[in-house]
Amino acid sequence: KTLEDWKKIEEKYLEEDEIKPLLKELFRRPSTYRTALLAEFMSLNGCRIGEAVSLEPENRDFETKILQLHGTYDHTEGYRNGEKTTPKTNASYRETIMTTREMEIIQEMEIIQELEFMNELEKNTNPRYKDMGYIFTTKNGVPMQTNSFNLALKKANERLEKPIQKNLTSHIFRHTLVSRLAENNVPLKAIMDRVAHADAKTTIQIYTHVTKKMKSNVADIMENY
Repeated sequence: KTLEDWKKIEEKYLEEDEIKPLLKELFRRPSTYRTALLAEFMSLNGCRIGEAVSLEPENRDFETKILQLHGTYDHTEGYRNGEKTTPKTNASYRETIMTTREMEIIQEMEIIQELEFMNELEKNTNPRYKDMGYIFTTKNGVPMQTNSFNLALKKANERLEKPIQKNLTSHIFRHTLVSRLAENNVPLKAIMDRVAHADAKTTIQIYTHVTKKMKSNVADIMENY
């Protein structure tokens, strides 16, 4: 592969020194706090944004740590009139074991929503509020929109001391998990089971790239031994 090919693959995921300041900046502002929670969740779980925003409380079990990814969000009629639909491929039907941090993020989102729901019952200050029963929602109770999410990423990136020179979209967090798992010697099959096979080409590209990079790093270390 040429250097150009390598760069193209590296643009699909974030390195540790890129994701940390980006998340920190998103968490810093109340207006992008939910964006930060969703971004971090996807970087830990490897799910797509459509799968994440269609998650409902019954899809998670804090005792068994199982998270069911059984749908995506169809917003062709607009987010307020959207609905959960079945995913396109069987591989997209899957269960993942949640990390402690994933469970914390879900719990935090549920607490935020509960407070908003109670606030609406008491004061009725937000006429646009609609409780749709999903976990990752805006302050209006509607699932978070992909376009708004991507825009928040780009704006947060512009505020960084060292902006990331990559196209930031929701996909990058899913791919970041692939690179992290590859770096930690997790077998390709296990990674593909985690993120679903629908994205196989990109997953294999990132996995191959990261493992090759690790091998060349070993060679460099031995050269200087």
